[in-house]
Amino acid sequence: MCVICDGGTYDELHFTQFGNIMRCGFTVTMVEDPPTWAYTIGLTQTSNHPELVVTGLPQCCVLSIINEVVDLIRDGERFNASAPPLDLDWGRVRFEAVHPAQWDQGRFDQWIRYYDALGSMPDRDVLQVVWADPDGRFPDDGNFHGEQALLDAAPRHNVNAGPNREARRRGKYGHGTRRRR
Repeated sequence: MCVICDGGTYDELHFTQFGNIMRCGFTVTMVEDPPTWAYTIGLTQTSNHPELVVTGLPQCCVLSIINEVVDLIRDGERFNASAPPLDLDWGRVRFEAVHPAQWDQGRFDQWIRYYDALGSMPDRDVLQVVWADPDGRFPDDGNFHGEQALLDAAPRHNVNAGPNREARRRGKYGHGTRRRR
């Protein structure tokens, strides 16, 4: 469910996110339009751990990966870009640094909006959870099967540039109609 997509306000979205963070220690922002990505909000605040970002997978896979990693964080594990690969129930993952310009080029806009609305801005800290294909190959191993944007370089433009969100919705759901749940 997307509060904004369903006609809600940013205040309503922030209230929902705040509730999720208080209840679970984090919330997940999903960006469904290509290129797809999802990231956590709240781990820096509640777990003193970098946020997590995953690219190139459907929502069910992203949520599975994030939940498994967060469970490990809750159990006291800490991850950084030099952590060894990790075998999850979902599959093999590793952690990589995210280029700081990703913040300035729109990758984590909702994270910034959320903390700006709270009036306190934690340090910008995020790790990319990079997933291996079914054969255990990561994107830089060669012969990787999948589409996964790596965020270790500065983007060439704002990732939210291009057709506006309402135009993408019209194309996806019909003339100006919104999907209702």
